[in-house]
Amino acid sequence: MKVYEVHHALYIGALRQARRQSELVAGATSAPHEMPRSYKYYLTDDFQSGFGVAKDGTLVGLFSLVKGRGEDLVWDAVLHKGAIKLDCFDGFLPEYYKRFGFVETERVPNWTQGEPDVVFMSLV
Repeated sequence: MKVYEVHHALYIGALRQARRQSELVAGATSAPHEMPRSYKYYLTDDFQSGFGVAKDGTLVGLFSLVKGRGEDLVWDAVLHKGAIKLDCFDGFLPEYYKRFGFVETERVPNWTQGEPDVVFMSLV
């Protein structure tokens, strides 16, 4: 699997399509219009997976429509693209990211009542 840096608009299009195709992706990623243009964005050559990294090393918008590819994406983001922190919704994701060395640094209630907490994580 190869990951390429892409223009913001190309990433947004791929993320929008992935969110339409998968409730899991839609529930785990921020809305495309919330992805700042100043971040660097990456997609696989089949446009089925991608992520962004902010200048401060925040991993954002990681998604994949290909089962089993997420692990490779996280490792690429951490080892090659400078990702050192992230935020995610409580549930499956905090435990998932712990496998890569991320630890919880903060937790805040979701702005939508009844929805999972937002968990902030960093590499140690």
